[in-house]
Amino acid sequence: MRSSRKSDTAVTVTGSTTSLRAWWIVLPVVVVVAALVALTTSLAVSDRPSSEVGVVIAIGSLALLAVIATVAGVIRLGRRFGGTIDELSRTQSEVRQLLDNLPDAVMGLDERGAIATANQRAADLTGRSIDDLVGRSFLTMVGDTDRDSVTERWRIDLPASDTATVGASPMVLELVDSNGSPHLVEAWLHHRGSSDGGAVATGAVVVLRDVSDRERSSVKLEQARRRFQQAFHSAPTGMALVRLHDSKLVDANQSLADMLMRPLDSLLGVGIREITHPEDLRAAATQRARLELGIADTYLIDQRYLRSDGEYVWARTRVSITEDEGVAYAITHIEDVTDQRLAAERLTHAATHDGLTELSNRAALVERLDQLLALARPGDVSVLFIDLDNFKAVNDSLGHGVGDELLRATAQRLRKVMRGTDRLARFGGDEFVVFVDDGGDPAGLAERLRSEVQQPVVVDGHELVVTASIGFAVNVVDGLTADELLRDADAAMYSAKAGGRDRVEAFTAETRSASMLTLQTSIDLRKGLERGEIVPYFQPIVDLAGGQVVSFEVLVRWLHPERGLLMPHQFLPVAEESGLISELGGRMLRDSLAQLAHWRAVGLRFADCSLSVNVATQQLMDDDYPELISEALGETGIDADSLWLEITETTLMADTSVAAASLRRLRNLGIHLSVDDFGTGYSSLTYLKRFPVEAIKVDRTFVSGLGLEADDSSIVEAVIRLGHSLGLKVVAEGVETPLQLNRLRDLGCDRGQGYLFGRPRPAQITEDERSGLELDPTTIDF
Repeated sequence: MRSSRKSDTAVTVTGSTTSLRAWWIVLPVVVVVAALVALTTSLAVSDRPSSEVGVVIAIGSLALLAVIATVAGVIRLGRRFGGTIDELSRTQSEVRQLLDNLPDAVMGLDERGAIATANQRAADLTGRSIDDLVGRSFLTMVGDTDRDSVTERWRIDLPASDTATVGASPMVLELVDSNGSPHLVEAWLHHRGSSDGGAVATGAVVVLRDVSDRERSSVKLEQARRRFQQAFHSAPTGMALVRLHDSKLVDANQSLADMLMRPLDSLLGVGIREITHPEDLRAAATQRARLELGIADTYLIDQRYLRSDGEYVWARTRVSITEDEGVAYAITHIEDVTDQRLAAERLTHAATHDGLTELSNRAALVERLDQLLALARPGDVSVLFIDLDNFKAVNDSLGHGVGDELLRATAQRLRKVMRGTDRLARFGGDEFVVFVDDGGDPAGLAERLRSEVQQPVVVDGHELVVTASIGFAVNVVDGLTADELLRDADAAMYSAKAGGRDRVEAFTAETRSASMLTLQTSIDLRKGLERGEIVPYFQPIVDLAGGQVVSFEVLVRWLHPERGLLMPHQFLPVAEESGLISELGGRMLRDSLAQLAHWRAVGLRFADCSLSVNVATQQLMDDDYPELISEALGETGIDADSLWLEITETTLMADTSVAAASLRRLRNLGIHLSVDDFGTGYSSLTYLKRFPVEAIKVDRTFVSGLGLEADDSSIVEAVIRLGHSLGLKVVAEGVETPLQLNRLRDLGCDRGQGYLFGRPRPAQITEDERSGLELDPTTIDF
């Protein structure tokens, strides 16, 4: 229909132009020729002299020539006029096409508010053809409820200024199509006022944009929000909306306020951590980390929350993540399970405690002791085995009732002597066990217990005096189990009995040996530092994409003259306890930089590698440490860009403000910083952005399960994504298998370190191995 109208217009314009040109050319010529012929004929039949006739003919010829010249001018003018009309026709067609291509509906209104023109989008929106729209009043298509407001807003019935734009901001109105269906549209009106004071002059334009879908979506979203708010605030369980980046409560319901015995308003703006038991915060750290890493989108955990009276209420907490306008929130469901928890605790207590004395029973003792030994260092855990002397005689002579009361009295006495951190359990019969897990004095505690037991006690009118034989043992070596330590303590107790009862005996050989070994290690370490027995070993760090060695981590070893090669765990704890760690760390820094300087001086091709040196907590907190590094770099001539310092998460979290300030000072020297053993500490991921670090090293415990354990693979992948999103390099530690290497490459890990690329070696062996060897990626692409 639109194309037909365009063709008709074009034909009309062309036909008119052709007819006009023909008449303008033919008519003047015909008239002049006819006049000339008539005049010549008249003169010929008259008696005029021939000279007069000739003059007349000459004048007529001149007139004819003038007419022809005029006709020629007219022809030229006609051509110009025809070209102008053609150009106007093309422009009109282009404007029409431009209007039809607009995403919005456009209508031109005349001075009466009737539609003078419209584009195709307007036709589509109204369900009418353009011809049907032309001449129709715009207001007749406006919904009844909006017609008056449109008239008032656009002042259709009021005079307008010479030039005006009405509705600089759009108004939303209802437009009814040909089927009677309403459409929500945004409408703008632009018009020029008429010179005679008319309401809306020729040239007024209405622009319409269909926003029905948007408004429907907005309505649905608002309805969903209202339903959520209704469900949120009417839920019988506690509900809280927590903003993730600062852990603040932005909304809570009355059920939660009642649970915590607080006014609802007082909860808003409170940090969720402020009302959560500290122990539960630590227990949920892994879950929160998985949530922040995107590994999980929800978790369920039982936690304690602080009531206004200072007591804690147990609640089953389900946390899920949502987002609103770019802000991440945790929707937290908090269900009071205090009664359930207390019932479960009673059952657990009955299963793990002795019904007679209310002490932990044997099963709970062994389980707890195994847990302690798995984490403890040698010398940290002591077990005291207590056996009442001649208890069988009390049972046989006075009965089991008296014997039971005697056991209860003994348990109370033992508790009175023990410290709060010591653990007491009834092992069975007349045997009790105490264990100490903080490296305390087991002999002194055993003597105090023995002295307390031997005091007289009155039971059912009988004054009884009993004694105890006590033996103790200490975990002097790694790998001891609860059964083994109890066996040693039991053997020492029998030794006490064999020695006359009412005495204390130690499982002494290993204990004295361990104590002497620690003392001797401290003495030897000072001498070893003086004699240069503490040396750096070098383990290569490889670029996983190219396969070349790009750095070496410096690892400390002790060439002990009597005990042979000692690993770090055999002497570094002693160095920390004895205050030698700073001196030892400084020695490693200088010696390793000097070795790198030597390699560069002799022109070894791997000498352009950097060095990674570990930093202890005491070193990082030392104000003189940056100066020590500057001196070491100056002495060896190594540029700061070639040195990386590795700091563990534990060191960073010891004091975050001090650590951040110290790291900034070190970074200002131009050296590089990385976080070692990432993922094993308790730091929040948000802390990572506070420190000026450039790399993170994924701990070997996660790399070991890569490609085998789903959790390890997910964590490694998440850490790599996190590191790269923060602009950090990611180094994987403990790479030992081709499977791990290939998986790390697939995940885009930057660098790797482990036995697959090379073990830690002393300087000379490193030099010999690397002088003629450079890793070819094809040789390790398994």
